[in-house]
This record gives sequence, structure tokens and C-alpha cells, in this order.
Amino acid sequence: MNQRILVTGGTGLLGSYMLRWFRQHGYTNLTATYQNDSKKPPADLQVGIEWKKLVLPDIQDTHEIISGQDWVIHTAAYIGYNKNEKAKLLAINQEGTKHIVNACLEHQVKHLIYVGSIGALGKEKNFATLNESSPWLQNEFSTTYGLSKYLGELEAWRGATEGLNVTAVLPSVILGTGDWQRSSLQIFDRVAKKSGWHPGGQTGYVDVRDLANFIGLILEKNKHGERWILNAENLSYEKIYKMIGQGLGLQKNFRLAPRWLANIILTGISLMTGKQLGKEILAPAYATFSYDHSKSLELDGFSYRSMEETIREISAIYNSRDEGLALKIE
Repeated sequence: MNQRILVTGGTGLLGSYMLRWFRQHGYTNLTATYQNDSKKPPADLQVGIEWKKLVLPDIQDTHEIISGQDWVIHTAAYIGYNKNEKAKLLAINQEGTKHIVNACLEHQVKHLIYVGSIGALGKEKNFATLNESSPWLQNEFSTTYGLSKYLGELEAWRGATEGLNVTAVLPSVILGTGDWQRSSLQIFDRVAKKSGWHPGGQTGYVDVRDLANFIGLILEKNKHGERWILNAENLSYEKIYKMIGQGLGLQKNFRLAPRWLANIILTGISLMTGKQLGKEILAPAYATFSYDHSKSLELDGFSYRSMEETIREISAIYNSRDEGLALKIE
């Protein structure tokens, strides 16, 4: 367990659980990056891990932090669904990844894990099933965020052509515990505190622990040069909202929000907050997509938890109001 390991975005959902997975499996030489001074690492990760500030796309800091590392897990990214944020999305997710890749090449990193997104998979039409071979397409179902993650992935594969061992994992919506006002975890806060309106589409979901476990196994088995979709189950928004509502013990009516109503709600929130919300997410949120996870199940020793189990465990922690609690890693 002498590998020197760097996790970018260590304060985020996946980054924090990746660090927990390494600790649980006996790895001790851990470095993690954070971006914002106001965002402290989770309490259980503040000791025994070397924390370094990295604001992508800073070139100098990227090279200094990656120097001396054996494995780099690049989870850091910016998530946004507003076309006005395109410059920021590309700067962090594409250019930032380019600098990560170049630093890994220069400092002879043994393995880079690029954490992409199912948003980088092209959706030609509604009711499509996507796999690792699905190419990027620019259409009504694509988002600027998805484009930025696709271009970031291209940087990773460019590194592979130059001799870097690269693995790309494309997770669906990641569920876990942490900051309930950030990223995919907002869905629990939304179900708990907002009205019962939900979009009409379908997407995929994966437990953050399964994703961390898959990445750990890939590194330990030294498997590289491949792209993997990580997705436990494909669920409609109606079903996931009702599952979370049941897990939280809510007596709430969940109803389909017509797309015109969702458009009005987004416009109203923008007017009240003064912050324009991205409407490009509406088309994919009202479309039905499935993600084929069969390739990931070919990895020896890997399996998925059921979403019912995951949501039950997360709901218990959400209801405890203890933001420091984490899901148990086995």
C-alpha cells in the first residue's frame, strides 16, 4: 500500500468517499485538493490526509501537486446548466483536465482515473439506451456541462496516446451524503422541502460507494485504456421522488409537472433570486434514457447496491440532521 495517491476535488461527494475507500483498504499516503477556503473537508477526513488548494485551471499548482504521485483520481469539476457559464465550464472541465493530463505525463504518474459523466454520451433520440460506445452528439438533449465533460475526456484520451495509463469512468447521478445543497444531493432537500412536482423523464443512479469501489478495483487490478459506465438502476423521476419520500417518511403527494410549468417555475426562481437558471436541462429531464451497466459487471469482484437500500440509508442520515455522518464503507 505504498502508492502515493492524489484525489482532486476531495471535499466533493465522490472525492470524499474515494478518500474513505482508500483509508478503509489500508492506503495511507493520501493527498487531496480543495478549491474554496470556506469549504472545509469532512470532519473524518481532516487528519491523516495532506490537503492542498487547487483552483483549476492553474497550471503551476497543478504540476506542483501532481509531482511525486503514483495514482491520480480526477474528480474535481464544475457543474452548471446555464449556457452563460460555458466559459467557466470549459475552463475548469476541459482546460483544467488538460493541465492535469500534462502534469501526469511530465511527472510519470502510473495511472490517471478521469471521472466523466453520462452527460458526455450522445443521445440521438428519446427513449434511447446508451452504452460506452455512444458518441457525443450536439442536439436538444445535450448540455453545455455535458460538452465540457466530453471535451475533458478527450484530453484524457489524448494523454493515453502520449503514453499515460488512463481509465475513464462515466457515472450516472451519484447518490450519497454530504452537503445537501450541492450537486446531486439536492434531490433529497428538494423532495423534503419543496412541492411534490417532478419532471417526466428517466435517468440512471449509482451509489457513491459503488463508484468509489469500482475505481479502487480498477487501480488495484491495473486495468486501463477503457471507458466504463457506472449505473446501478434506471429510474423515472416519479419513482425516485416517491422512493426518497418514503425513505424520509413524508406524507406528500408527488405529481408530474408539465414541461410548461417547469419552465414557469425556472423563470420565477430566476426573477426572485436574480440568478439565471439554465433551461437547457429541461429537454433531458423530460426524456427517457437508460444506461447499460453490463460492461461494469464484468469487473471481477464488483457489484451494485440496490437503489432502495441506498436511499433508505441516505434518508436515515438526512433525517438525523447530522451533516458529519457518512455512509458505511464495507
